[in-house]
Amino acid sequence: MKFVTWYPYYLQILYKLNLDIKKDILSSLILSNLISNRSLNTYPNNLLKKLNKKKILIVGAGPSIGEPVIQKFIKEHSNFIIISADGATELCLQLNVIPDFVVTDLDGDIDSLLRANELGSIMLIHAHGDNIQKILKFGPKFQQLIGTTQVFPLANVYNFGGFTDGDRCVFLADEFRSSEIWLVGMDFSSSIGYFSKKMKFNLILKRKKLAIGKRLIEMLVKKSKSLLIHVTTFKFDSVINGIVDYKLK
Repeated sequence: MKFVTWYPYYLQILYKLNLDIKKDILSSLILSNLISNRSLNTYPNNLLKKLNKKKILIVGAGPSIGEPVIQKFIKEHSNFIIISADGATELCLQLNVIPDFVVTDLDGDIDSLLRANELGSIMLIHAHGDNIQKILKFGPKFQQLIGTTQVFPLANVYNFGGFTDGDRCVFLADEFRSSEIWLVGMDFSSSIGYFSKKMKFNLILKRKKLAIGKRLIEMLVKKSKSLLIHVTTFKFDSVINGIVDYKLK
């Protein structure tokens, strides 16, 4: 997604959540400088080769990934290109599934994120106004990484579109024209999943962010040339308009 297309959506999010664009920009600048010597300088070709025309399985951190039938599906489809959303990385490792990519703002279990990186996962570390301290503390510990932002792209820091970890995974796969994008654990309208955040957080704000993520995916599916498929058991209120549902029994 071109930045000029994304920016109006970002401005709406700024207004709705009362975010500080200056902090978002500062975080991006810090990340850009911090990873200048460790960012993947072959980024476009690297992602294009891995994602273009491939089948992608995106693992979100919603409550449905606690279901055995969902976990079985993840293990059976580990031959897909796996993109995990932040906290979902912990579950993937528990299932002995190593994500090809991890999309994170460093809110998930840090030990799991570092372990996945050690095992070969490429990290897409996201900069925003609320995670500056985490970027400074944990950013130097990662290798094989690409920076992302929700504001203006910078050196080593890119904007593929998207806001929450989950929907940014979808925007990433769409950016590089994946043929099929399968979503599991993307329960945007339900309760907060165990792997989503284990620390105290603002539940009302979290649900607002999930609602925004859902709307962004529903916007994207109208423009995308990829086939988007939502894997669900319908035990959770997780219907995403415009996407094909694949119901598990």
